[in-house]
Amino acid sequence: MNDIPRIAMVVLLLSLLIAGCSSLSAPEISYNPDDLSFSGGRAYALESEFVTRFTNRHSGTEQNRLVTEWLRDRFESTGWTCQFDDWEVINYSVPVGLRNVVCKLPGGNPADPREILVVAHHDQAPTTIEGADNDGSGIAILLHLAELFSAEAPPRYTLVFVATDAEEYGMIGSRRYVKTHPNPEQIIAGISLDNLGREYYDRMDMELVGQFSGYGRLWLARTARDAARAADGLWTVNLRAPLDQALDQAVPVSFMDQGPMVAAGVPALGFTGGYPAEFADLHYDLWHSPEDTMAYQSAETLAGSGAIAEALIRQLLSMQGFPEESGPYLYFDNSQQVLRGLPLYLVFILFVGLFFVGSYFAGSASMGEKIKRWPGALAHYLGLWLPLVATILLLYLFVEVGVLVEYHLYPATTKDPELLNPDWWAIFLFFLGLTIALIIGRRLAGRYLRDQAAIEFGSIKSLAFLIIGLVGLYIVLVNPFSLLFLVPVLAWFLVTGRRGAGWVLDLLFFLIGGLVVYALVYFFGFLRLRYGFTFLWMFLNMFSTGTISFSAALAGTAVLAAGLSMIVRPPQKVIK
Repeated sequence: MNDIPRIAMVVLLLSLLIAGCSSLSAPEISYNPDDLSFSGGRAYALESEFVTRFTNRHSGTEQNRLVTEWLRDRFESTGWTCQFDDWEVINYSVPVGLRNVVCKLPGGNPADPREILVVAHHDQAPTTIEGADNDGSGIAILLHLAELFSAEAPPRYTLVFVATDAEEYGMIGSRRYVKTHPNPEQIIAGISLDNLGREYYDRMDMELVGQFSGYGRLWLARTARDAARAADGLWTVNLRAPLDQALDQAVPVSFMDQGPMVAAGVPALGFTGGYPAEFADLHYDLWHSPEDTMAYQSAETLAGSGAIAEALIRQLLSMQGFPEESGPYLYFDNSQQVLRGLPLYLVFILFVGLFFVGSYFAGSASMGEKIKRWPGALAHYLGLWLPLVATILLLYLFVEVGVLVEYHLYPATTKDPELLNPDWWAIFLFFLGLTIALIIGRRLAGRYLRDQAAIEFGSIKSLAFLIIGLVGLYIVLVNPFSLLFLVPVLAWFLVTGRRGAGWVLDLLFFLIGGLVVYALVYFFGFLRLRYGFTFLWMFLNMFSTGTISFSAALAGTAVLAAGLSMIVRPPQKVIK
């Protein structure tokens, strides 16, 4: 009989998922595919000149400055109007001057201020020499598209092409453009071009992740896919699978220039080349490597990438109206069904409700009795949570005093020696600080609890799930797909405060509760970035730079402390 409520909950969730989905009609493609004229040969020539003439052009260097002047002259020679946007950030603990090249081709109707934004980054990772694919390929496509559209009648909407700086340090250039834009709502759509010329690319992938928040609009992604389908011989443009959509929205840390646009509410996507599985190792070896040269670039590949970018731009220019969308979603392409809005949020809220229900039923005492002992349980909890928060603050202090390197937004770049060679002195001080903070926290909790009534374990568990539920509500408001991190925490319902050898079983359930975090660390650290355990060093740097925000750190440590409070013995006797 005890299984009936669980079965009913599962049935209810599935019913909401099915009933909450709505059908979508296919986007209306209105541009003429015969107008496509992108030349891979021309793009290849532009890329070759760009990357061989301006090697070692990472942000803040003289080469970086020279390349911006070259780009301005190139755009202006085709009839575009360009200007520099200069500003300064602190990176690697030193001031770094940055520069965007912002070029415009006015639309045919001066009364219509709307624009289509296309960006590629002119900087490169400091671990490369030519930076051909990343992002000489995007710059070459951008330049050739500028040539094509300037040779035609004025477009319906203003075209804005931006060669951004400091993409490698957190998409700082595109972030700068949307942050300083007088009215981002005038941007119809944003397109990022990056990693598009390798000879083994055979399709187009789309990145939709926002920078710390948001997800690319579904209408734009489907329009990009269908605009390519409308022309003969173009590559397939892949939509993200539902599981990938959920993971993308759960961990909104972008790695391409569409990220800041999406976070600002601009419909945006990033185009990047896709490749067969057998090229995965070679692709990683070339990424942010001195081997990223023209030797691996292909005119045919640039033709495939550039034509798809051109097709999407022409389709956007042919449209008179644009769909209004907002909020998270899951799209099922096979059935053209989308789950969003109230039905999706009901699923999130029902899931969070499980923790409040768990708070009510935890332990054998009545709710009133548990609440009477909550002050003691809270002291026990704070003795674990506040030391974790203090250690996060310690990382910020390390930056201020120079123990850790200061970055503007993201820590260094992939394969950067700063990330691949941990500062063991900083790591030692971090763990020393954590140890001292925990000792102080436990002693202060012990002093408070010395003269208090003994805590019932049910009160500890009840308070722990109440805190997790409150964190869950915060997540629903900020980024509901991040509730994915709380799914394994359901294993903590099986923690019962066992004594003796049974404590090992409680510890096992506690570890299972962190399964998603472990899986993500493995995926990013060991599989995607191949950092191994040095990913944990990058993780510390992500906290110190604010890549992981303080509010997110508070929420994460609050949940961790809730789990620890159930397996760490409080500094007094516990009533079972």
